[in-house]
Amino acid sequence: MIIRPTPKDFDVRARAPLRLGLAGGGTDLSPYCDRFGGAVLNATIGRFAFAHITPSQDGRICFRARDLGGAEERFDSLEDISLDDGLILHRAVYRHVVDTWLNGMAPALTVSTNIDAPAGSGLGSSSALAVALIEAFRVALNLPLGPYEIAHLAFDLERVKLGLAGGRQDQYAAAFGG
Repeated sequence: MIIRPTPKDFDVRARAPLRLGLAGGGTDLSPYCDRFGGAVLNATIGRFAFAHITPSQDGRICFRARDLGGAEERFDSLEDISLDDGLILHRAVYRHVVDTWLNGMAPALTVSTNIDAPAGSGLGSSSALAVALIEAFRVALNLPLGPYEIAHLAFDLERVKLGLAGGRQDQYAAAFGG
């Protein structure tokens, strides 16, 4: 069931920094790090992934990615939101939030994002996007998540649930910055 939130409940902006890998890239990938541990050195830069959550104007769930040519998806119910294709990070974070903290009550929201670097740039853009999306929902819903929990959730959604290739450094760099 889709519910209509009030504007004050959901009008949130969040951002997470992109990162440059300086040393140790690849040591954060399984199975290597599972067996030997890993050590990476990176630094975040003045480029970001942005997430903006607002109430939907038409009572539907809408995902937008401005950096992907304005890609847009609209859904009439939570059941319509699969994790097979499309804006899968938007979908995965939204579904996780609804299932975990909203007891399956899907708010009619517009979730808009933009990233300062293209996918595949090597700057951790997809992980920064996942962190920014989670942070926006954290603020909107006052969720009990700190930087470690946000990074771990972003990793779990990206690498485990969606099966996207990559290690662990990106989510932690985006969640902690610096």
